[in-house]
Amino acid sequence: MPDTVRVTVRKADGSWYREWEAHVEAHSPHQLVLVTFPGNVVRDVKGDWVQKHSVRSYYWPDRPVSVLEVFDVDGSLVEIYVNINSHPVATAGELTYEDYELDVSRLPGAGAQIVDEDEFAAAAAQFGYSKAFQREIYATARAALQLANTWQAAAPPTLPLP
Repeated sequence: MPDTVRVTVRKADGSWYREWEAHVEAHSPHQLVLVTFPGNVVRDVKGDWVQKHSVRSYYWPDRPVSVLEVFDVDGSLVEIYVNINSHPVATAGELTYEDYELDVSRLPGAGAQIVDEDEFAAAAAQFGYSKAFQREIYATARAALQLANTWQAAAPPTLPLP
C-alpha cells in the first residue's frame, strides 16, 4: 500500500462526484484508515474547496459505511460522521465508493442524527432507487446511529504519520 491514495467518490450511476488525496495511517485486509489535514484540496463536481479540518476516515471492504472523525486545528473533536455508501474498493493507490447521500452525524455532547435526508430523496428520484433499496439504506442509517453514538475517536492525526 502506498503512503497516499486518491479517494474517488461516485454517484449511484457511477458518475464522478468528488476526489481527494489522503495519507494512509493504517491498513490491513479488513480496514483502511486514511487521514487528511487542513489545506487539502477536495475536487468536487460543484467546485473545488480547501479542507479546514483534520479528518481520519475508516473504511471496511465488507461494510456499507465509512466513519469520519473530524478535528479542529486545535485538536478538539468537531464531529463523528458516518457516510452510508457502497462497499469501498481499494486498489493500488486508489479507494473508490458510491455515496448514497444519507448520512449520520454526532456532534460533541449530542446524540447522533440521520442527516441529508433531502439529498437522499433527490438521489432516490434521480437514480431510481427502488423502495427496497431505500428501506435498506434507511436501515443502515438507523444502525449507524448506534455506531456513531458509541464511537470513540482516536487522538487527532498529526504529521509525520507512523
